[in-house]
Amino acid sequence: MIFDTFDNEFLMLCGLCRYIPSGLQKVYDAPFLKRSIINNLQVHDMIKMMSDGRSYHLTRTGKDILADMGYEFPDDLRTDINKTAYKRKLKNAEINIMMYLAGINVFYKFPYELSDKNGYASSLMMRADKNMKVLSSSQFLGIMKIGDTAYITYFVDSEDMDIIPSFEKEIISAQIHSIKNVRQIKLLIFGNSLDSLWECLYPKTCKPPIGRGRKRFGEALEVMGMEYILVPCSNGGVTQLTVLNNFRYRAVIAEALDCEKVEIPQFNECDGLIGGKPCIIGVDMNIERIIRALKQSEHYAKNKMSTICCLSFQRNVLERILKEKNAPNHKIAVIERNGLKQVFPGRITERAGYITKGGEYIEAPAKTIRKNK
Repeated sequence: MIFDTFDNEFLMLCGLCRYIPSGLQKVYDAPFLKRSIINNLQVHDMIKMMSDGRSYHLTRTGKDILADMGYEFPDDLRTDINKTAYKRKLKNAEINIMMYLAGINVFYKFPYELSDKNGYASSLMMRADKNMKVLSSSQFLGIMKIGDTAYITYFVDSEDMDIIPSFEKEIISAQIHSIKNVRQIKLLIFGNSLDSLWECLYPKTCKPPIGRGRKRFGEALEVMGMEYILVPCSNGGVTQLTVLNNFRYRAVIAEALDCEKVEIPQFNECDGLIGGKPCIIGVDMNIERIIRALKQSEHYAKNKMSTICCLSFQRNVLERILKEKNAPNHKIAVIERNGLKQVFPGRITERAGYITKGGEYIEAPAKTIRKNK
């Protein structure tokens, strides 16, 4: 077997994430997640399935292959597959893979490395540093920096998920302080789907306070006072991240839609005019900005129906926002995902033999799959 670029992608991400959830090939359009690639890596004893069948991890052989290429990742020796920490690591790994598919460099170890670069520093790498023990009490999953904006990632799958907002802000502030050239901080909130995420953040029934400084995530958003972006764990979410990876994404989409630019300072959250009517680029699902844009368009373009441009999977949540904000004078226009991918292509990897820095191919001898103990 000659080690190829798809094998390399899977092994590198496995080293970064510690555990790659099984079944991701059913969710994401990624060649390196195909069953044939995974089976081949198992046959050559580079990866092994965990005893619960929920994820894959590197074997000694896999680690040695990466080390030969100059890549070393910290071991994870304390994982208990019966604890929630393991489940959180699997979801964290999925988010890392989504970022990677969107063309974002996910292999930064610490936030300060992002000072002059765009990319993502995962908490999976940060927590491996003994000096970062304070992160064990935080729920944030990593920091993405694009342009002058830092995005703090979280995953929410229950309306009862709670955090201590003051503590989270303190941790975020300490990490952002080490990154140069950051002017804006936003939250990037992932969920299983946009609809379920909205339900978690804005439940229909009120629940009693938790106390001791803890707040359910939806309530904590108000205390933290940051703009937040909603992202589903899906192919659509990857497209959304691909768009965010271009710091000019709103201008790029507006130009592609022939949106007329308008120089009105108080109209800045809107992206211009189409046919004399306000246009709002809502593909990012930046909820606070979309709401501000709605208010601005109502004020400066009375009696003119505004258009919110989004992807098809975002429509339901945007319709709920319009209803809850009592904003009937707006319509939603869906942008085709395939068309958007032509403008924001994301990561494209051609399959070929992987060549080391020394100009050599890596040859891996065939082995049989080792049985799980």
